[in-house]
Amino acid sequence: MRATSILLILLISSVLGTRSIYEISQNEYGKTVLQAIQLTLNEEPASFGRTIDLLQELKQGIQNDQDEDSGLLTERLETCETHISQNSQTISDSQTKLAQAQEQVSPLEQKLLDKRHQAEDKEGEEQRNNDRINKLILSRQESRQQFESKRDELTSIVGALSEAKKIISSIKTDPTALIQLKNHKENILNQIQKSSMFYTLIHSTLSLIQQGTSQEKVIKIIDDLIDEVYQVQKLEMIADDQREADFVKTKIRFEFANTRLSTKIAELRADVQQLQQSLLELNNNIAIYQDLVSVKTKENADWQQSCNDAQNSHNGLTDYRNQQIAIIDECISLLQGHDPEVTSFIQRFV
Repeated sequence: MRATSILLILLISSVLGTRSIYEISQNEYGKTVLQAIQLTLNEEPASFGRTIDLLQELKQGIQNDQDEDSGLLTERLETCETHISQNSQTISDSQTKLAQAQEQVSPLEQKLLDKRHQAEDKEGEEQRNNDRINKLILSRQESRQQFESKRDELTSIVGALSEAKKIISSIKTDPTALIQLKNHKENILNQIQKSSMFYTLIHSTLSLIQQGTSQEKVIKIIDDLIDEVYQVQKLEMIADDQREADFVKTKIRFEFANTRLSTKIAELRADVQQLQQSLLELNNNIAIYQDLVSVKTKENADWQQSCNDAQNSHNGLTDYRNQQIAIIDECISLLQGHDPEVTSFIQRFV
Protein backbone atom coordinates (compact mmCIF):
# COMPACT_ATOMS: atom_id res chain seq x y z
CA MET A 1 0.00 0.00 0.00
CA ARG A 2 2.85 2.40 0.91
CA ALA A 3 4.66 1.63 -2.37
CA THR A 4 1.48 2.27 -4.28
CA SER A 5 1.09 5.68 -2.63
CA ILE A 6 4.68 6.66 -3.40
CA LEU A 7 4.23 5.58 -7.01
CA LEU A 8 1.02 7.60 -7.26
CA ILE A 9 2.76 10.72 -5.87
CA LEU A 10 5.63 10.35 -8.32
CA LEU A 11 3.17 9.85 -11.15
CA ILE A 12 1.22 12.98 -10.18
CA SER A 13 4.43 14.98 -9.85
CA SER A 14 5.55 13.72 -13.20
CA VAL A 15 2.27 14.75 -14.78
CA LEU A 16 2.35 18.19 -13.15
CA GLY A 17 6.00 18.71 -14.14
CA THR A 18 5.24 17.66 -17.67
CA ARG A 19 2.30 20.04 -17.85
CA SER A 20 4.29 22.98 -16.39
CA ILE A 21 7.18 22.46 -18.79
CA TYR A 22 4.73 22.26 -21.68
CA GLU A 23 3.09 25.56 -20.73
CA ILE A 24 6.51 27.21 -20.39
CA SER A 25 7.57 25.92 -23.79
CA GLN A 26 4.57 27.62 -25.39
CA ASN A 27 6.10 30.98 -24.50
CA GLU A 28 8.94 32.21 -26.73
CA TYR A 29 11.00 33.40 -23.81
CA GLY A 30 10.12 30.25 -21.82
CA LYS A 31 11.29 28.12 -24.68
CA THR A 32 14.61 30.01 -24.73
CA VAL A 33 15.04 29.48 -20.99
CA LEU A 34 14.28 25.77 -21.30
CA GLN A 35 16.85 25.48 -24.06
CA ALA A 36 19.44 27.16 -21.80
CA ILE A 37 18.50 24.78 -18.96
CA GLN A 38 18.79 21.83 -21.31
CA LEU A 39 22.29 22.87 -22.39
CA THR A 40 23.39 23.37 -18.79
CA LEU A 41 22.01 20.04 -17.61
CA ASN A 42 23.47 18.23 -20.62
CA GLU A 43 26.91 19.46 -19.59
CA GLU A 44 26.36 18.70 -15.89
CA PRO A 45 23.27 16.45 -15.54
CA ALA A 46 23.31 16.53 -11.75
CA SER A 47 24.12 20.21 -11.39
CA PHE A 48 20.64 21.48 -10.59
CA GLY A 49 22.05 23.95 -8.07
CA ARG A 50 24.32 25.60 -10.63
CA THR A 51 21.43 25.90 -13.07
CA ILE A 52 19.22 27.41 -10.38
CA ASP A 53 21.96 29.95 -9.59
CA LEU A 54 22.18 30.91 -13.23
CA LEU A 55 18.42 31.37 -13.35
CA GLN A 56 18.57 33.49 -10.20
CA GLU A 57 21.25 35.67 -11.83
CA LEU A 58 19.11 35.95 -14.95
CA LYS A 59 16.10 36.92 -12.80
CA GLN A 60 18.18 39.50 -10.94
CA GLY A 61 19.41 40.95 -14.24
CA ILE A 62 15.81 41.34 -15.39
CA GLN A 63 14.87 42.96 -12.09
CA ASN A 64 17.86 45.31 -12.34
CA ASP A 65 16.78 46.33 -15.84
CA GLN A 66 13.29 46.90 -14.49
CA ASP A 67 14.55 49.02 -11.62
CA GLU A 68 16.77 51.05 -13.98
CA ASP A 69 13.90 51.63 -16.37
CA SER A 70 11.62 52.57 -13.48
CA GLY A 71 14.19 55.15 -12.38
CA LEU A 72 14.49 56.52 -15.90
CA LEU A 73 10.70 56.64 -16.17
CA THR A 74 10.49 58.55 -12.90
CA GLU A 75 13.03 61.09 -14.20
CA ARG A 76 11.16 61.31 -17.48
CA LEU A 77 7.83 61.91 -15.75
CA GLU A 78 9.40 64.52 -13.47
CA THR A 79 10.87 66.27 -16.53
CA CYS A 80 7.45 66.20 -18.19
CA GLU A 81 5.78 67.53 -15.07
CA THR A 82 8.36 70.34 -14.78
CA HIS A 83 7.98 71.41 -18.40
CA ILE A 84 4.19 71.13 -18.30
CA SER A 85 4.10 73.14 -15.09
CA GLN A 86 6.37 75.83 -16.52
CA ASN A 87 4.40 75.94 -19.76
CA SER A 88 1.12 76.08 -17.85
CA GLN A 89 2.41 79.06 -15.87
CA THR A 90 3.52 80.72 -19.10
CA ILE A 91 0.09 80.04 -20.63
CA SER A 92 -1.66 81.48 -17.57
CA ASP A 93 0.53 84.60 -17.55
CA SER A 94 0.12 85.06 -21.30
CA GLN A 95 -3.66 84.67 -21.10
CA THR A 96 -3.77 87.29 -18.34
CA LYS A 97 -1.61 89.69 -20.37
CA LEU A 98 -3.65 88.88 -23.49
CA ALA A 99 -6.91 89.75 -21.74
CA GLN A 100 -5.42 92.98 -20.39
CA ALA A 101 -4.09 93.94 -23.82
CA GLN A 102 -7.40 93.17 -25.53
CA GLU A 103 -9.21 95.35 -23.00
CA GLN A 104 -6.92 98.27 -23.95
CA VAL A 105 -7.60 98.05 -27.70
CA SER A 106 -11.08 99.59 -27.81
CA PRO A 107 -10.30 102.62 -25.55
CA LEU A 108 -7.05 103.21 -27.45
CA GLU A 109 -8.84 103.06 -30.81
CA GLN A 110 -11.47 105.51 -29.53
CA LYS A 111 -8.77 107.85 -28.24
CA LEU A 112 -7.01 107.66 -31.61
CA LEU A 113 -10.28 108.44 -33.40
CA ASP A 114 -10.94 111.41 -31.11
CA LYS A 115 -7.44 112.82 -31.71
CA ARG A 116 -7.88 112.46 -35.47
CA HIS A 117 -11.21 114.30 -35.34
CA GLN A 118 -9.69 117.04 -33.20
CA ALA A 119 -6.80 117.42 -35.65
CA GLU A 120 -9.22 117.50 -38.61
CA ASP A 121 -11.37 120.12 -36.85
CA LYS A 122 -8.33 122.29 -36.19
CA GLU A 123 -7.14 121.87 -39.77
CA GLY A 124 -10.59 122.90 -40.96
CA GLU A 125 -10.46 125.97 -38.75
CA GLU A 126 -6.98 126.78 -40.06
CA GLN A 127 -8.21 126.46 -43.65
CA ARG A 128 -11.17 128.72 -42.93
CA ASN A 129 -8.77 131.32 -41.52
CA ASN A 130 -6.62 131.01 -44.64
CA ASP A 131 -9.73 131.54 -46.75
CA ARG A 132 -10.59 134.62 -44.68
CA ILE A 133 -7.05 135.95 -45.13
CA ASN A 134 -7.21 135.41 -48.89
CA LYS A 135 -10.60 137.10 -49.04
CA LEU A 136 -9.28 139.94 -46.88
CA ILE A 137 -6.28 140.39 -49.20
CA LEU A 138 -8.52 140.50 -52.28
CA SER A 139 -10.84 142.99 -50.60
CA ARG A 140 -7.91 145.18 -49.60
CA GLN A 141 -6.47 145.03 -53.11
CA GLU A 142 -9.80 146.18 -54.50
CA SER A 143 -10.16 149.02 -51.98
CA ARG A 144 -6.57 150.06 -52.65
CA GLN A 145 -7.18 150.11 -56.36
CA GLN A 146 -10.31 152.20 -55.81
CA PHE A 147 -8.35 154.60 -53.61
CA GLU A 148 -5.53 154.92 -56.12
CA SER A 149 -8.00 155.45 -58.93
CA LYS A 150 -9.76 158.17 -56.99
CA ARG A 151 -6.46 159.68 -55.89
CA ASP A 152 -5.32 159.83 -59.52
CA GLU A 153 -8.65 161.35 -60.48
CA LEU A 154 -8.36 164.05 -57.82
CA THR A 155 -4.75 164.75 -58.79
CA SER A 156 -5.86 165.04 -62.40
CA ILE A 157 -8.65 167.44 -61.35
CA VAL A 158 -6.17 169.65 -59.47
CA GLY A 159 -3.92 169.75 -62.52
CA ALA A 160 -6.82 170.47 -64.84
CA LEU A 161 -8.14 173.24 -62.59
CA SER A 162 -4.67 174.80 -62.39
CA GLU A 163 -4.48 174.72 -66.17
CA ALA A 164 -7.96 176.32 -66.32
CA LYS A 165 -6.69 179.16 -64.10
CA LYS A 166 -3.91 179.84 -66.57
CA ILE A 167 -6.30 179.91 -69.49
CA ILE A 168 -8.70 182.21 -67.63
CA SER A 169 -5.82 184.51 -66.68
CA SER A 170 -4.92 184.87 -70.38
CA ILE A 171 -8.41 185.77 -71.58
CA LYS A 172 -7.61 189.53 -71.72
CA THR A 173 -4.50 189.01 -73.78
CA ASP A 174 -5.38 185.87 -75.80
CA PRO A 175 -8.42 185.99 -78.09
CA THR A 176 -8.50 182.21 -78.29
CA ALA A 177 -8.55 181.76 -74.53
CA LEU A 178 -12.33 181.28 -74.33
CA ILE A 179 -12.23 178.58 -77.01
CA GLN A 180 -9.33 176.92 -75.18
CA LEU A 181 -11.30 177.09 -71.92
CA LYS A 182 -14.35 175.53 -73.54
CA ASN A 183 -12.33 172.65 -74.96
CA HIS A 184 -10.44 172.23 -71.71
CA LYS A 185 -13.70 172.03 -69.77
CA GLU A 186 -15.00 169.34 -72.07
CA ASN A 187 -11.77 167.34 -71.66
CA ILE A 188 -11.95 167.60 -67.89
CA LEU A 189 -15.59 166.56 -67.74
CA ASN A 190 -14.92 163.63 -70.07
CA GLN A 191 -12.28 162.37 -67.62
CA ILE A 192 -14.56 162.69 -64.58
CA GLN A 193 -17.48 160.40 -63.84
CA LYS A 194 -20.80 162.17 -63.71
CA SER A 195 -21.41 160.63 -60.32
CA SER A 196 -18.38 162.46 -58.97
CA MET A 197 -19.13 165.30 -56.54
CA PHE A 198 -16.78 167.53 -58.54
CA TYR A 199 -18.38 167.01 -61.93
CA THR A 200 -21.15 169.58 -61.41
CA LEU A 201 -18.86 171.97 -59.50
CA ILE A 202 -16.28 172.04 -62.28
CA HIS A 203 -18.94 172.39 -64.94
CA SER A 204 -20.60 175.27 -63.11
CA THR A 205 -17.36 177.03 -62.17
CA LEU A 206 -15.84 176.95 -65.67
CA SER A 207 -19.16 178.16 -67.10
CA LEU A 208 -19.10 181.33 -64.99
CA ILE A 209 -16.73 183.10 -67.40
CA GLN A 210 -19.22 182.67 -70.20
CA GLN A 211 -21.90 184.04 -67.91
CA GLY A 212 -19.91 187.27 -67.39
CA THR A 213 -18.36 186.59 -64.03
CA SER A 214 -15.05 188.36 -63.54
CA GLN A 215 -11.81 186.50 -64.03
CA GLU A 216 -10.64 187.26 -60.48
CA LYS A 217 -13.82 185.83 -58.94
CA VAL A 218 -13.71 182.71 -61.08
CA ILE A 219 -10.05 182.13 -60.22
CA LYS A 220 -10.92 182.58 -56.53
CA ILE A 221 -13.66 179.98 -56.88
CA ILE A 222 -11.24 177.64 -58.66
CA ASP A 223 -8.70 178.07 -55.84
CA ASP A 224 -11.40 177.23 -53.31
CA LEU A 225 -12.35 174.23 -55.42
CA ILE A 226 -8.72 173.08 -55.56
CA ASP A 227 -8.57 173.38 -51.77
CA GLU A 228 -11.72 171.30 -51.55
CA VAL A 229 -10.16 168.66 -53.81
CA TYR A 230 -7.08 168.63 -51.61
CA GLN A 231 -9.28 168.22 -48.55
CA VAL A 232 -11.16 165.32 -50.11
CA GLN A 233 -7.88 163.78 -51.18
CA LYS A 234 -6.58 164.12 -47.64
CA LEU A 235 -9.71 162.49 -46.23
CA GLU A 236 -9.43 159.67 -48.76
CA MET A 237 -5.81 159.11 -47.73
CA ILE A 238 -6.79 159.03 -44.05
CA ALA A 239 -9.60 156.59 -44.83
CA ASP A 240 -7.26 154.41 -46.86
CA ASP A 241 -4.68 154.49 -44.10
CA GLN A 242 -7.39 153.33 -41.69
CA ARG A 243 -8.41 150.57 -44.08
CA GLU A 244 -4.77 149.51 -44.32
CA ALA A 245 -4.43 149.51 -40.54
CA ASP A 246 -7.65 147.47 -40.18
CA PHE A 247 -6.44 145.09 -42.88
CA VAL A 248 -3.07 144.58 -41.21
CA LYS A 249 -4.65 144.17 -37.78
CA THR A 250 -7.22 141.64 -38.99
CA LYS A 251 -4.68 139.76 -41.08
CA ILE A 252 -2.28 139.55 -38.12
CA ARG A 253 -5.12 138.30 -35.91
CA PHE A 254 -5.94 135.48 -38.33
CA GLU A 255 -2.26 134.69 -38.84
CA PHE A 256 -1.66 134.58 -35.10
CA ALA A 257 -4.70 132.32 -34.69
CA ASN A 258 -3.28 130.06 -37.40
CA THR A 259 0.11 130.01 -35.68
CA ARG A 260 -1.54 128.68 -32.54
CA LEU A 261 -3.64 126.31 -34.62
CA SER A 262 -0.54 125.01 -36.42
CA THR A 263 1.09 124.29 -33.07
CA LYS A 264 -2.02 122.54 -31.82
CA ILE A 265 -2.37 120.57 -35.05
CA ALA A 266 1.26 119.47 -34.82
CA GLU A 267 0.66 118.32 -31.24
CA LEU A 268 -2.49 116.44 -32.22
CA ARG A 269 -0.77 114.81 -35.20
CA ALA A 270 2.10 113.79 -32.92
CA ASP A 271 -0.46 112.32 -30.52
CA VAL A 272 -2.10 110.49 -33.42
CA GLN A 273 1.23 109.08 -34.53
CA GLN A 274 2.10 108.02 -30.99
CA LEU A 275 -1.31 106.39 -30.50
CA GLN A 276 -0.94 104.57 -33.82
CA GLN A 277 2.43 103.26 -32.67
CA SER A 278 0.99 102.24 -29.30
CA LEU A 279 -1.91 100.49 -31.02
CA LEU A 280 0.48 98.71 -33.38
CA GLU A 281 2.64 97.56 -30.46
CA LEU A 282 -0.47 96.48 -28.55
CA ASN A 283 -1.75 94.41 -31.48
CA ASN A 284 1.73 92.92 -31.92
CA ASN A 285 1.76 91.98 -28.23
CA ILE A 286 -1.69 90.42 -28.59
CA ALA A 287 -0.44 88.33 -31.51
CA ILE A 288 2.66 87.34 -29.50
CA TYR A 289 0.57 86.31 -26.48
CA GLN A 290 -1.82 84.34 -28.70
CA ASP A 291 1.06 82.58 -30.44
CA LEU A 292 2.74 81.89 -27.10
CA VAL A 293 -0.43 80.35 -25.68
CA SER A 294 -0.82 78.24 -28.82
CA VAL A 295 2.83 77.13 -28.85
CA LYS A 296 2.95 76.31 -25.14
CA THR A 297 -0.39 74.48 -25.31
CA LYS A 298 0.96 72.35 -28.14
CA GLU A 299 4.21 71.80 -26.24
CA ASN A 300 2.23 70.60 -23.22
CA ALA A 301 0.24 68.24 -25.43
CA ASP A 302 3.50 66.93 -26.92
CA TRP A 303 5.08 66.52 -23.48
CA GLN A 304 1.96 64.77 -22.19
CA GLN A 305 1.89 62.47 -25.21
CA SER A 306 5.59 61.74 -24.79
CA CYS A 307 5.10 60.91 -21.11
CA ASN A 308 2.06 58.76 -21.88
CA ASP A 309 4.07 56.89 -24.50
CA ALA A 310 6.94 56.41 -22.03
CA GLN A 311 4.52 55.21 -19.35
CA ASN A 312 2.78 52.83 -21.76
CA SER A 313 6.12 51.51 -23.01
CA HIS A 314 7.30 51.02 -19.44
CA ASN A 315 4.05 49.25 -18.53
CA GLY A 316 4.50 46.95 -21.51
CA LEU A 317 8.09 46.16 -20.56
CA THR A 318 7.05 45.66 -16.95
CA ASP A 319 4.38 43.13 -17.97
CA TYR A 320 6.86 41.35 -20.23
CA ARG A 321 9.54 41.26 -17.54
CA ASN A 322 7.02 40.04 -14.98
CA GLN A 323 6.20 37.21 -17.38
CA GLN A 324 9.92 36.48 -17.75
CA ILE A 325 10.40 36.45 -13.97
CA ALA A 326 7.32 34.21 -13.56
CA ILE A 327 8.75 31.76 -16.11
CA ILE A 328 12.14 31.79 -14.41
CA ASP A 329 10.49 31.23 -11.02
CA GLU A 330 8.53 28.33 -12.48
CA CYS A 331 11.69 26.82 -13.90
CA ILE A 332 13.52 27.29 -10.60
CA SER A 333 10.61 25.59 -8.83
CA LEU A 334 10.87 22.62 -11.19
CA LEU A 335 14.62 22.35 -10.75
CA GLN A 336 14.48 22.60 -7.00
CA GLY A 337 12.83 19.12 -6.97
CA HIS A 338 16.12 17.65 -8.28
CA ASP A 339 14.12 15.26 -10.45
CA PRO A 340 16.40 13.63 -13.05
CA GLU A 341 13.34 13.20 -15.27
CA VAL A 342 13.14 16.98 -15.74
CA THR A 343 15.79 16.79 -18.46
CA SER A 344 13.77 14.27 -20.41
CA PHE A 345 10.63 16.36 -19.97
CA ILE A 346 12.48 19.42 -21.32
CA GLN A 347 13.81 17.47 -24.28
CA ARG A 348 10.29 16.38 -25.03
CA PHE A 349 8.91 19.90 -25.38
CA VAL A 350 11.93 21.91 -26.63
